[in-house]
Amino acid sequence: MAIHSKNHTISQFTAKLLVRLFIFLLLFAFAPVILEQETTRTYSETFVYIENKWALIFPGLLFVSFLALLILTLRYKYRKTDLNWMLSLNTALLIIYVTMLYIRLYPIIFG
Repeated sequence: MAIHSKNHTISQFTAKLLVRLFIFLLLFAFAPVILEQETTRTYSETFVYIENKWALIFPGLLFVSFLALLILTLRYKYRKTDLNWMLSLNTALLIIYVTMLYIRLYPIIFG
């Protein structure tokens, strides 16, 4: 059995933790639908207008890079320390972005 450095162990733990937290936050978005929580309006009457459509490119690019890094990291089974740290950074940025998005959208949905 190969002996891994402490940096490898920490990067592996961090990557797994942040990916699981991100998936948990994505599932959190479906909580109002699953729990049948009352909203101020029906979903067909709720609209979000985005003034600058180019603002969606960077979050989309961040999510695509998350998927690519996740596939690569899972392919190598968390053995590559650099991939672990890149996935951790990417996932941390996605968690921040999704949290800010939830903070802005939940008052619109629940009033």
